[in-house]
Amino acid sequence: MLTIPSRKSKLQKWLIIVVSCTALAFVFWGLSGAVASLSQNTVLNPSQLEVDTGAVKRSVAAYGRLRPRNSSTVIAEVSGTIETIHQYPGEHIEQSELIITLRNPSLMRQLDTAELAVLRAQANLESTEAQLYERRITLENDLALMESEITFAQKELETKAFLLEEAIVAKLDYMRSETSLEQTKLKHQLQQRKLDAFKKSEQAELKAAQYQLKEAEKELEMVRYDIQQLNVTAKRAGILNELGTSLEVGSSIERGQTLAQITEPSHLYADLLISAQDANHVVPSQPVTVNIRNTVVNGEVLRVYPSAENNQVRLEVKFSEALPESARPNLDISAEIATQQLTEVTRLPIFEGVTRNHSMLDVFVLRDNRYVRQQVRLGLMGNQYIEVLSGLKAGDRVLINVPEAYQSATEIPKSELENG
Repeated sequence: MLTIPSRKSKLQKWLIIVVSCTALAFVFWGLSGAVASLSQNTVLNPSQLEVDTGAVKRSVAAYGRLRPRNSSTVIAEVSGTIETIHQYPGEHIEQSELIITLRNPSLMRQLDTAELAVLRAQANLESTEAQLYERRITLENDLALMESEITFAQKELETKAFLLEEAIVAKLDYMRSETSLEQTKLKHQLQQRKLDAFKKSEQAELKAAQYQLKEAEKELEMVRYDIQQLNVTAKRAGILNELGTSLEVGSSIERGQTLAQITEPSHLYADLLISAQDANHVVPSQPVTVNIRNTVVNGEVLRVYPSAENNQVRLEVKFSEALPESARPNLDISAEIATQQLTEVTRLPIFEGVTRNHSMLDVFVLRDNRYVRQQVRLGLMGNQYIEVLSGLKAGDRVLINVPEAYQSATEIPKSELENG
């Protein structure tokens, strides 16, 4: 059965449609106004920079590590087995402080042998000295006896010569006494030669025994020295930078093996790398600030190496002040090298659009509630500021992010920007 809608029902539907359309129109109009207003406000959003007086610095970045200027390598003087490790990398040690203790039973046996050899050499020297003394005394006594016999023979001959003149003794008896004197003199000469020869041989035998003792004592001294080297100590004070590879208790050590490295923190320098392009602007004596674990330390460029590797150039920096306690060899660091620096000049913070190619620049500077176009002459462009040679003074406020509508204007009322 077909139902025919009433007139009242149709009227209600038309009212609903009209009201809905009207509401949509108001919503659309409101949104359009809001969007237009938002768009207008976001376009005009200029900002200002203030001109002041200060430093303008151009610098290049570098990175690298701390390196020791003076280091001491600890070498094993003897072979052995590690018995104790007393110090570990990173610890500060004093000169002669114990680092490692080695063990070598063979050296103790060598010590016993060397001490026994010294005792034997001492006994041999004493025996040799006693024998030589006895032989020398015997020879000297024999010589003295012969000198007495010569004296007696001379007196006997003189007596017989007197008696011969008095015809008391025969000439033959006189001649016998004369012959006896000559024989005694010959024996004396022979004995003197024996004594002289003995004195020469005595010195040779004595020197041989003394040399034998000296060599035995030297060998003992060397063994004792080697035993002392079982206690590995620091040759200088500093930081124990590293121990030899895979060193632990029980490790076998050979003579000449590297055991540790000690560095002096006060003698560290910065070993840095910069790009080959930046290297053209870096020369010795330029100031450098080095960041060592968030502590800034000042220094200067000591030398720039002439060759490049992988498009990088190496340079050394010496420090002009004390390093922090956290400074260690091979520590990663960063640095900034001031290639150009001016102090107490008029400057402007660098903003977008300014490059090193700009020597002249037009800016809008605030003058009595108006931004007036002003030509500015620029100088050194640093990392954060650019030098102003003319056109601006300290305290001036410069407009940046100038709205496009005012790009060609000669001046801009401040109120327009604030109310826009």
